[in-house]
Amino acid sequence: MKAGNVMEAHEHAGDTIHACRCEEIMNSFNPNYFINAGNILLLVAYSVHDVLWLRLFAVAASLITIPYFVLQPTTLWAPLIWTVVFAAINSLQSWRLFNERRPVKLTPDEEEIRRLAFRDLPPRKVLQILSLGSWTTLEVGEHLIESGKIPDAVSLIVHGKVRVTRGGHVLGELVPGDFLGSALIFSGIPAEVDASTVEPGRAMRWEIGPLERYLAANPETRTVMLQDVARDLAGKIERVTGTNHL
Repeated sequence: MKAGNVMEAHEHAGDTIHACRCEEIMNSFNPNYFINAGNILLLVAYSVHDVLWLRLFAVAASLITIPYFVLQPTTLWAPLIWTVVFAAINSLQSWRLFNERRPVKLTPDEEEIRRLAFRDLPPRKVLQILSLGSWTTLEVGEHLIESGKIPDAVSLIVHGKVRVTRGGHVLGELVPGDFLGSALIFSGIPAEVDASTVEPGRAMRWEIGPLERYLAANPETRTVMLQDVARDLAGKIERVTGTNHL
């Protein structure tokens, strides 16, 4: 036998032995371990109360079961593809929940608005509400509410002062933390008073349409905001009646 043939025979024998060893290892390892581990993780996922952890355990369960479908004599493509899809969806939802829970840092102006009007709302909800509005400058003599008209926006006075009159008589003054036009908009009736700026300042202004749509989609925020508006209205009434008693 020639030397070349002998070398080829040895290499072929080595490859055959290696293949046999790999097959022996695969046969000794049961792929069911993967599917069992994945189902155990799913049981853990369904046992936790936190949605984020549920999503994370579901992702881990999907990833662990992938080898089970691959190591079958014939790859199970349909369940493999669906498992990858579910893992991707749960991963995206987990990332969204993680971002929603990250601490929110408010700017000094945003923190001031929260202190004045939205103390009961978490910072992230405050940011969502503020994103619907816009800052406006209050100029002295500017008419913000006119008698006989329904306001098309709600304003929160942050700095400055607004005087409310009816028939030329002063009813009171609105100061930082007071809402302007909220009661009229929610009641849907025209204003019976006039409101004009007597001290320059700034206000946060919300168009009623986008604000109503946001509150309709977020009932918990709507409840808290209506409570804030009711508290604001009660404070105005108390100040007006107190002034009249004086």
